[in-house]
Amino acid sequence: MSQSNELNWEEYEAITQYIYGALGRKYGVKVIGYGRNCKVKGKSGISYQIDVLTEQSDGEKKHRTAIECKFLKEKVTNDTVMKLRCVMEDAEIEKGIIVCKTGFTRDTLTYAEHKGIKLVELWEAGENDVDFKKTFEIGVLDINIKAIISRGVVTSINFGGKTITVADEDELLAMHDVQLHDASRNTISLSEFLTEFSKEVQNRGELLKTTTIEYPLNRKLFLKLSDSEISFEKIAITGFFAEIDESSKRSFTLIDQVWMIMNELFDKRKLTLSKSGLIWHLPPDC
Repeated sequence: MSQSNELNWEEYEAITQYIYGALGRKYGVKVIGYGRNCKVKGKSGISYQIDVLTEQSDGEKKHRTAIECKFLKEKVTNDTVMKLRCVMEDAEIEKGIIVCKTGFTRDTLTYAEHKGIKLVELWEAGENDVDFKKTFEIGVLDINIKAIISRGVVTSINFGGKTITVADEDELLAMHDVQLHDASRNTISLSEFLTEFSKEVQNRGELLKTTTIEYPLNRKLFLKLSDSEISFEKIAITGFFAEIDESSKRSFTLIDQVWMIMNELFDKRKLTLSKSGLIWHLPPDC
C-alpha cells in the first residue's frame, strides 16, 4: 500500500464520509455527521466524538453506524476495536467500521470479526498497486456548434477604371489593410468602404445575387500599387450576399485516473476512487 503523505487526517475523514455517503445513497444510508463536531452522548452521560456517523431506517427504527478513521503510519491494533466497541455499547450505536490506510494486525482481524466490527483499508494508490496511475474513459463529450455567418462577399473593386479582382478570403482580408490618401496625404482606410458594402448587401437580403455599389468621393484619392500610383474619384465594389455555414462538431474523450483504493476485508469488496469523485468496483481477484 502507498505511504503517501499527500493527504492529512481531516481530508482523510472527509473522503471517507464522501465514499460512505455515495455508496449508501441507493440503500437509504445517510451521513448525519463527521469530523470534530460530530458527537454522540452515551447512557453514561459521556459524549463521544465520532469521525463519521451514518444512519439507515428499516421503516420502523433508525440504525446508526460509527466509522472510525485511522490515519496512521502503523497498523491498527486491538485497542482501537475495543474503544470503538465500548463507544457503540454506551451510545447504543448498532454497527461499527474502522477505516485505516496502513492495515491491521492479525489479532485485530480476528478480534474485530468476533465483535462484529468491519475493517476497511483505504489508501492512495502507490507504485506497488496494480492500478497506480491507471486511466480510464468515463465518457465522450460531443459539442455541436451551429453557426451560420451572413456577410457580403467582395469579388472585385474598381478604382475609377482600374479593377482589382478579389480571388479569395485571404485577398479580401488584405484589402481591408489598404490605405488610400488624398492630395494632402490624408489617409482613409479601404476597410470603411468594404464594411459599408457588406452591410448594404445584407440589408438587401438578395442571397447570392451579384451587386455593384458605387461610392462617389468628395475629393480625388490615390492608391499606390507595386509599380505605379492611380488616382480616382469614385469606388465601385462588386460582390454578393452570402450565408456561410461555419457549423462544426468536436468530440472529446473524458479521461479520469485512479486515486485511492478501498478494500473491505470482511465483505471481500474492493473499490477505487478517482479525484473527480467516481467510485467503481474492481473484480474480486484484483
